[in-house]
Amino acid sequence: MVTVPGAAIQPLLTTEEAAAYLSVPARWVADAARTGKLRCTRIGKHVRLRLEHLDELIDAGEQAVTSDVVPFQRDQRRSRL
Repeated sequence: MVTVPGAAIQPLLTTEEAAAYLSVPARWVADAARTGKLRCTRIGKHVRLRLEHLDELIDAGEQAVTSDVVPFQRDQRRSRL
């Protein structure tokens, strides 16, 4: 391994490792990388992913919290069994 002074080591993940990190199937990661939905690095025929790119995907998919929380109200009618 070659060390570069002042450079932070950022490991590259395989599609299987990225899938485990995202809790999705490895096929989804491979398809997302192929279609450009997920940033990746190609080394020959191998696809490698950076952890910060996976975090970007997670951040982009976060849903805003709505302030209008409606409490659950049970239906007062009796069931017709």
